[in-house]
Amino acid sequence: MYKLVCCLLLIGLSFKGTAQNPLLDSLITRIHILSKQQYSFQRDTLIIEKLSLLTERTINMVDKRADSLLDSLRRFTQKADWLKGKGLYIRALGKKQDRNGNYTEALKLYAKAAETLIKAGGDPYDLCYTYILTGFVLNNNGRPDKCLEYMKKALPLAKMTYNTNNLCWILDYYGDYNYYDNFGVRNYKKALTYYLEVEKLLSRATSANLKADNLHCIANCYTQLGNEHLAAYYRDKALKYAQETNNRVVIFAIYSDLAEIYQNKRQFSKAIEYRKQSLDYAKKSGWMEMISRAENQIYLTYEMAGDSGNALKYLKDFKTHEDSLGRVAVNQKYAELEADYNFEKQQTRIKTLENEALKQADEKKSLIGIGLIVALMAGIILIAYVFWNNRQLKQINAELVQKNEEIQGALLKGQAIERKRVANELHDNISAKIASLRWRLEAISPSFQTEKEGQIFTSTVEALSEVYTDIRLLSHNLLPAELELHGLAKALDSMVKEINSLGKTGFSLNIATKQERFTNKIEYELFSIILELSNNILRHAQAPEADIFLTQGEGKLYLTVKDNGVGIAEKASKHGMGLANIKTRVASLQGTIQFVSVPQKGTEVVIEVPIG
Repeated sequence: MYKLVCCLLLIGLSFKGTAQNPLLDSLITRIHILSKQQYSFQRDTLIIEKLSLLTERTINMVDKRADSLLDSLRRFTQKADWLKGKGLYIRALGKKQDRNGNYTEALKLYAKAAETLIKAGGDPYDLCYTYILTGFVLNNNGRPDKCLEYMKKALPLAKMTYNTNNLCWILDYYGDYNYYDNFGVRNYKKALTYYLEVEKLLSRATSANLKADNLHCIANCYTQLGNEHLAAYYRDKALKYAQETNNRVVIFAIYSDLAEIYQNKRQFSKAIEYRKQSLDYAKKSGWMEMISRAENQIYLTYEMAGDSGNALKYLKDFKTHEDSLGRVAVNQKYAELEADYNFEKQQTRIKTLENEALKQADEKKSLIGIGLIVALMAGIILIAYVFWNNRQLKQINAELVQKNEEIQGALLKGQAIERKRVANELHDNISAKIASLRWRLEAISPSFQTEKEGQIFTSTVEALSEVYTDIRLLSHNLLPAELELHGLAKALDSMVKEINSLGKTGFSLNIATKQERFTNKIEYELFSIILELSNNILRHAQAPEADIFLTQGEGKLYLTVKDNGVGIAEKASKHGMGLANIKTRVASLQGTIQFVSVPQKGTEVVIEVPIG
């Protein structure tokens, strides 16, 4: 490990004074500070997280140091042997393929990264971001419907974290979906609503790209809504911030917008000037997707200006990049433009060589015929490609669904094994030791000099008795046999009987479901949620009574757990670890949770879970 840290320090030293972005400088400085600290596993995990973020940002910026950082991340992750770190490294590999336009490979790597991060567990932030990146790949390949599905999947995870980066990206995509013509919605007011919602969340976001991109999107909406004053204000702010942070993609987009404005005014010379600047920044970004878009835009502007020669030049470049991205979308238009360009050259020749007029007319007819044949062939090729590409995407999506199902099954199996191990350890080892300690104390009758000493002794014996009871209850309910053999209802009945035997709070159980059994995941997660809520009531509520209701409606399960105790303080309800675990479990079932607590009247938790 020492050699690896030294290697990382050498890389960091070589960066000193050369970073082109203050955010990169900040990350490099932070990694330097961590690397100089005394070795610990926690220190290494922090280094991996910072190094992962630095690597992905340099990939986004096409920074020449990206490959070296990616290799450092690989070696450091291998040494630390941290499962989450491996997931972050795989995602960084996917980001590199994504940025280079190798979408099929990127999709596979993102799926593998998600699988690894699910196994690692913990903070949902990085899993959420991986889902977002997967959605963007599908969107770039003409599947916005699938992208929306991944955004919906990521949304509950995004709401769990204080850092709003992921939530902003999701809302930003919803804005894009309503704004851009290719989605077919074009609801500019709704798009603006999403973008303004993102603006409110930026104070808790850490991504510099988000701020510049958001300002740019708001400017676009105001342009479409006819408020050019606000559009110019937000556009200027976006350009200034993008230049400060060297965000070439946003600069490319802003110059593209300015070109569009002059193009609509039919001031083509000014529009082409901005198109060239836009293309220049797209190339500087190194992002093949942006380069392809910029070439397509400048070709269209030249065509509108009547300059077929330059239009054909940029169309050829656009076609080359589109082919490299694995898409064929312009064959027919390319053939038509090529025919028009050749025809224009023939017309010029006719004007200067009148004695060849008849011959030129024949050539024109022949050329049009060839153009039609080429266009027809291109159309056939395009239809065949679309059919093949759809089959490929369907197959990839089916593989992703199957892989997710396998992951969930493995997770449940692993949880069951771990629960059994912990339950046995609690019951056979810790519980036995505490019981033995309690009996030893009860077996002696010491004399004390003061009454206070005697009270302390007595309260200690009573506390040991309570701890023994808690551990017995916990070990019994970690994974009761009834849950595996007979299902949720039987397991809950056994749990309530065990709890009521303690004589603290009287629990009543009311179950009204149409089905006897549900999926393993639903049963395990709901049992764990009810156990967590019941333990909270026993420990904190001081409640004489508590009720558990489990009912089944149309395609949903409804769970209500309530007590008539003292209630829970607002701070505890928001930040308690127990409730955070419950929210995570509910989100994993794609369910909803409502939490109401009234001082001195009790607490009620209502959960809805889909079972379709």
